[in-house]
Amino acid sequence: YVRTRTKLFYKQQKFNLLREENEGYNKLITELANPSHTPETMLDHLLKLIGRFDLDPNRVLDLVLETWQNYLDKSPFFLALVKLFPKQDDALCNMLGFNFGFYINDPEGTPRSLFAVSALLIRKGLIDLQELYTHLGPSYDAMKQSYNKRLNDARDTAKSLTTVALNKDEEDEEKAKDKQPEPPAENQKVNLCIALIELGCWAEADDLIQLLPPFSVPDNTKGREVLFDLVSWRVHEFYKKHISAAIIVRPVKQIKNDPQVTSWEEFASLVLTPLLRLGPYLAHSPVLFTKILRLFNVYVKEHSADLINDTIAGQIMTITSDVILPSLSLLNYNYNFTALIWEYLQQFPYHIRYRLYAKWKNVSYHKNPLLIVTKAQTIHSSRYILKRLTKENVKPFGRQIGRVSHCNPSVIFDQILFQIQRYDNMILPIVNALKYLGLLSLDVLSYCIVEALSDPDKAKMKEEDTNISWWFQVLATFCGHIYKKYNIELAGLLQYIVNQLKANKSTDLLILKEVVQRMSGIEISEEVTESQLEAVCGGPVLLAEAGFFSPIRHAERSNHRLQEALREIWLPLCILASQQRHSIVFGNEERHIKLTARLYDQCQDTFSQLGQFLTSNPSINQSLKLLPSFEELSTMYHLQADSAFFLLRTKLSDQIKTVGKDATPDNPQPYIDATDKIISQLSDQVKLLYPAKMWDKISPRLFATFWSLSAADIILPSKRYTAEIERIEGLIKQVNDNEELAQRRKDKETERHKEMIAKLKEEHKHQEDNHKLVLTRLEAEKDMWFASSSSSKVDAIMQFLQVCIIQRSMFTASDAIYCAKFVELCHKMQATNFSTLIYFDRIFSDVSHIVTNCTDNEASRYGRFLCETLKGISRWHKEKALYEKECGKSPGFVHIIRGDPSGEGEKRIEKYLDYENFRHVCCKWHFKLTKAMVFCFDSKDYSQIRNGLTVLNKILPEFPVVLNLAQALEKRIVKVKDEEKTARPDLYALAMGYSAQLNSRRHTFIAEDKFHHVEKKATPTSTDSRNSSPARKDKRTEVKRREDIESEKKRRREEDAKKEGERKSAEKKLKADTSPKTKANGVRERDSETDESRSKIRKK
Repeated sequence: YVRTRTKLFYKQQKFNLLREENEGYNKLITELANPSHTPETMLDHLLKLIGRFDLDPNRVLDLVLETWQNYLDKSPFFLALVKLFPKQDDALCNMLGFNFGFYINDPEGTPRSLFAVSALLIRKGLIDLQELYTHLGPSYDAMKQSYNKRLNDARDTAKSLTTVALNKDEEDEEKAKDKQPEPPAENQKVNLCIALIELGCWAEADDLIQLLPPFSVPDNTKGREVLFDLVSWRVHEFYKKHISAAIIVRPVKQIKNDPQVTSWEEFASLVLTPLLRLGPYLAHSPVLFTKILRLFNVYVKEHSADLINDTIAGQIMTITSDVILPSLSLLNYNYNFTALIWEYLQQFPYHIRYRLYAKWKNVSYHKNPLLIVTKAQTIHSSRYILKRLTKENVKPFGRQIGRVSHCNPSVIFDQILFQIQRYDNMILPIVNALKYLGLLSLDVLSYCIVEALSDPDKAKMKEEDTNISWWFQVLATFCGHIYKKYNIELAGLLQYIVNQLKANKSTDLLILKEVVQRMSGIEISEEVTESQLEAVCGGPVLLAEAGFFSPIRHAERSNHRLQEALREIWLPLCILASQQRHSIVFGNEERHIKLTARLYDQCQDTFSQLGQFLTSNPSINQSLKLLPSFEELSTMYHLQADSAFFLLRTKLSDQIKTVGKDATPDNPQPYIDATDKIISQLSDQVKLLYPAKMWDKISPRLFATFWSLSAADIILPSKRYTAEIERIEGLIKQVNDNEELAQRRKDKETERHKEMIAKLKEEHKHQEDNHKLVLTRLEAEKDMWFASSSSSKVDAIMQFLQVCIIQRSMFTASDAIYCAKFVELCHKMQATNFSTLIYFDRIFSDVSHIVTNCTDNEASRYGRFLCETLKGISRWHKEKALYEKECGKSPGFVHIIRGDPSGEGEKRIEKYLDYENFRHVCCKWHFKLTKAMVFCFDSKDYSQIRNGLTVLNKILPEFPVVLNLAQALEKRIVKVKDEEKTARPDLYALAMGYSAQLNSRRHTFIAEDKFHHVEKKATPTSTDSRNSSPARKDKRTEVKRREDIESEKKRRREEDAKKEGERKSAEKKLKADTSPKTKANGVRERDSETDESRSKIRKK
């Protein structure tokens, strides 16, 4: 048993080398070097030599393999010979592995022939690649360590390029010492992979590539050349088939035993995988890079119908993300490559493109050492350019920016955005310098802007402040300028805004406001002039020419691009922007009241700006027909009446004009019938959405009519049309008188101005006809607006103010004018049961409560509404004849005289308000308005004071007029200035501005007795009239108040004289009494008596 185990486990299974004869090896080498026999015969000879000379069979096999390496041209013979050798487990693989291990440390490296033989054996299945892999060097850990070292070295290099070194010389010397490169060790795994590819064994080579660290093969010069040859060979015939015959196609190196592409399916399976293995190293072959891009363009154009669901298109996007774009970063600055990439990328939607840019910018630049260094070099170049860019050298440095952006756009755009966030005065120079960018670079810029706006590490609101962050304001302004000047797709930015609004982040509406303002020329401002307001009440042509600070025609191209961008997304934007108003006020987020008001105003301005843009463009105007009904907007989308009708107004007008298209000013009946049909349907919807008791006071038809009309329907700005035509005629004269202009230019400008005049005249005529039709319609339905005698006029007026006038007067500046004009029409047309007198009285009775709840812009609009209202009252106040003509016999100026509180039965008498009583009432309204403003100033509340000053600024042309009321206001203004100078400087500035304007109008103030007739004592003719007239009652109260003041002054003088006498007697007594205690008691008694008298006076 022991001998058996010893023989089995310890006896060496080797030939005794001393028994081998060298002559046998000589004969063996001679036979192998001159193979003149068949493989079978050769094997027989080899076996005989082994037996005759006692040769080691393993050494014989090793000699066969070594001889094969020296005679690769006879590979078929040696391959057949090796196949005939007796099979042994892993003998052949171990033999090759021993050879590879021998050469791993050889300075001359492993012979290429050994890799070729191994590759051929792998291809024929004689050895297993996985088993041979374990014998190859270096190890995976060593390769991974080498790769990480290269990454760290690249990061160090990048850091040195992007930082300023103060001890530059010493640092350079240290790096030079450290960077003594060691000779790179041979990588047998990569070389074997190269041999496999050259032999046409791509499947085995790909398996081996996946076992190596990233980019091990293309990082080798020979490795990437072999991959280039492989891809070039596979696409060669396919490329010639799909490319124009005018393009010269050079011959490529043939890869034996490797298939060529004949269809797009084979292209995806045979070409895309080798491209993935190449990665960014495809940049080393610009010719192959160009071929791949051209083939991508061909496929995308042929299958553009459904690219999103196309499998091959998805693979193309993967190649673009992992290969094409990273390779572009390593290419020399060449616009042709970016043009080819954009040619097929533009066919894909923006979200797919943005996904590619995100990976390119945030992933690719960190995975490869070459890209890390390239990014650092680009940052260094970008900073050099931006430091020297000014408005004077935009052209040369703009070209440099364009050159750098062709290959590394995201890197330089990051630097540009960082620069403008710090220096806002760089916006215009940078915008002008970007004119040399390619289309791909502009698209990447759009992505970079969206990414910068959505940066979660930056707060859009200043900490512990009520203002928007400076960086966000600057980026919003930059968006407006860049999207206006260059043809950049807006879909990505608009979708970002929609997503932010869905998340109740209303701050981002600032971006939409800037973009719409710059691209369309429509600017929403509270500081509009009277002429601009008149233009708003006209048609689109007048509005475009005179409604804004800069003519809209200067933004025609950008206007058209904005229309196209909004065509699919305008409805969600409008609804979300309107909903944000409610979310800002009643949302869960806690904000300062000042910030809440500012965000609300921004939201309202953006919504009205967007709506005005939509209604002023015919292409989108047609899309407004797709708007949901008022019922759906109110119930499903929870829009308030002002927002819903703001969107529906154009749709309703078009419906009425379509149904009543045959109507003319001479034949208005079709228009009236159409209006009755449309408004009746709308009234039925309105009636169901509000409480039933509301319609006991006003009719649903009044509500629908009031909200469906616009300022252009009831106001005809004929003077503004005439003034604009005269202005353009003056321009024609200036052009003709300008001798410096060429005649051709003169003719062109003259023709353009004449066309504009013709458009204005045509629009004026159209507006005039529409105005007449609307007035005829209102005249026909005025008797159905206000409720009958079942409810009081006061309740009807209050309901009308609550749901119509007050709400709409704060929506826009033009709506404020509309509200005043609509009431003026109600008075002029003598609407049934409408009391103008009660309306004015209610308006001026509740000013302080309304002003308190306004935002800054709402206060401005409400002030404009009050000014327009006061303007009409002032006209009647100044001219008695005009008052008698328009109001003297008007039902709106009827007041009730009643002897008992019920006002029923025979004691109820109606009388028209005469002129003098009207003047008394006007004085009362001015007094109420003054009292409301004083109440706001005395409240110490920030919003009330600011809104009060805002309202006073807007009504300054019409109020104050009475001198004593102006003086009362002036005293409160002085008090506000003194109190807020250091506490709240913004209120102080507003108060200073209003005070200056008030002083400039001091010469227009009149005494109260000139404003209305003032009597020393009221002498009413009867108790009924004394009780019934509001003016006389107010006058009686004023007279009584003055009498009380005079009597109080007289009593105080008597008391002062009495106290003076008592003081003198006390002084005499003090002189006689030298006791300190007595003196002190006397002083205390006198002070207490004085304090008691003062307190009594204050109480009275």
